[in-house]
Amino acid sequence: MGSAESGAFLLLRGRAAASERFEALIRRHVPDVCVVSDPERALSRCLREPPLVLAVDASDPAGAAAFCGRVRAQPGGDAVFLLAIAERDADLDGLLAAGASDFLLVGDNGTGARARLAVARERAARDAASRQALAQTQARLVLAGRMASVGTLAAGVAHEINNPLAFVITNVDAALRRIGAMERRNGAPRSGPWARSHGDGRGPSSELSEVLSLLEDAREGAERVRLIVRDLHSFSRAEEDRRGPVDPRRVLDSCVHMAMNEIRHRARVVRSFQEVPPVEANEPRLAQVFLNLIVNAVQAIPEGLAAQNVIELSTRCDAAGWVVVEVRDTGAGIAPESLDRIFEPFYTSKEEGEGLGLGLAICHAIVAALGGRIEVESRPGQGSTFRVVLPAATSAEARTAADAGSGASSGRRDGGRLAGAPPQAAPRQRVLIIDDEPLLTRAIAGTLEPRHETTATASARDALTRIRAGERYDAILCDLMMPDMTGMDFYASLAEHAPEQQRRVVFLTGGAFTERSKSFLQQVNARLLLKPFDAATLLSLVDEVVAAP
Repeated sequence: MGSAESGAFLLLRGRAAASERFEALIRRHVPDVCVVSDPERALSRCLREPPLVLAVDASDPAGAAAFCGRVRAQPGGDAVFLLAIAERDADLDGLLAAGASDFLLVGDNGTGARARLAVARERAARDAASRQALAQTQARLVLAGRMASVGTLAAGVAHEINNPLAFVITNVDAALRRIGAMERRNGAPRSGPWARSHGDGRGPSSELSEVLSLLEDAREGAERVRLIVRDLHSFSRAEEDRRGPVDPRRVLDSCVHMAMNEIRHRARVVRSFQEVPPVEANEPRLAQVFLNLIVNAVQAIPEGLAAQNVIELSTRCDAAGWVVVEVRDTGAGIAPESLDRIFEPFYTSKEEGEGLGLGLAICHAIVAALGGRIEVESRPGQGSTFRVVLPAATSAEARTAADAGSGASSGRRDGGRLAGAPPQAAPRQRVLIIDDEPLLTRAIAGTLEPRHETTATASARDALTRIRAGERYDAILCDLMMPDMTGMDFYASLAEHAPEQQRRVVFLTGGAFTERSKSFLQQVNARLLLKPFDAATLLSLVDEVVAAP
């Protein structure tokens, strides 16, 4: 008799004589109808498990209107399709005003009822599909907002870590140099338990040597943190539309660092990197693609079998000169029926709540926008290989990237170690340090003092007053963002009061996060030193500035 609770139609019949005729009519034309007489039961049912159509007997107009209003007032009540059934149209305006979605007028013989019910069913299904699409769009917007918030948070965390990490690295480097010099003067060999873990194991134990070994361990740990901060900063940058030559191998390494906490419990990482030219891309977007592919590969492998599974990252050039990046895993693989759909938005084979099916769709869109393509090969139980094919950057762009990376043309540094000894400069040049972080200024001064005379201040206004009074410096290390007067405003003021000092400015920054700072760094030709930096990079850049004409 169609009384199951799961019926696509739910009929709330009334107590009037017409109710029996309405029920008979509905049962004649709708096979999956559930009939209830209790409004509370109907209300609970349609909010707990909404039927496709809730038909309301309107032979009692006032009661039907009140019920429609109650449904609409409940959380989720807007999603219920209410069909008011009446014998005359005198009271339909009130029912529609109360929240009815549609109506069905029934004559003595129910002429046209079948067609009208079919229309109601079709409209209800269409409305349900529209609500589902809207919910998916809202979920996508929420996810995009969450990702933007996470990116902003990550950038802020990286920025806050940069200052203390900079003076930790600088001070450890200074301590290593000084203790190393003391050890050499004392002729103390590296020995004892620390030397056995680090090298030669000759001679008696030296307390100085052990302290040096401890500092070397601390320096190694700080360097690992520096790389993590650099990768986090690179991934969270908001320069969405800027493109340039990008080394895909470096981006892959950064993504592995970011995902390593997940990887280490599931698989070993194998790198098969051939020499490839840079690709023309936006680095944060390319990192988003690679990180998503690596995380997907990780999630396809169960935990606890790291020794038996591999995530292989490879780079090569194809016959046409395009750069090919592959992410291969030994995980569960992809079912054949899913292979043609994995790049569709909102398609996912994961359990409900584990993903919205947007990751690969976004990857596909990013790679396509870069002029490339993304391919996949997979078999159930035999793992998957995702292949990203991108055009190589032009040779001119590649030369520009190489110059920027080495700092040869612009004097920019990324905070990494420099190969070889820094160039020698004339001793005791004057260096002005402007930074509102006192521990950092102290660390910088301690590193530079053996070669140069340093003056430190936490205020750009104070520095500007000194220069207006006639003081001149061979190098000016200036923080980009400070609360009283920014480095940008200080730099602009120098153009008016001491333009020759502008050429001596090196900006210290943990990253440009405001639109103004990003635009400023793109427009000026000043040197830039990213925090955290090590002592060798700092000394090399200062020597370069003081030696410049």
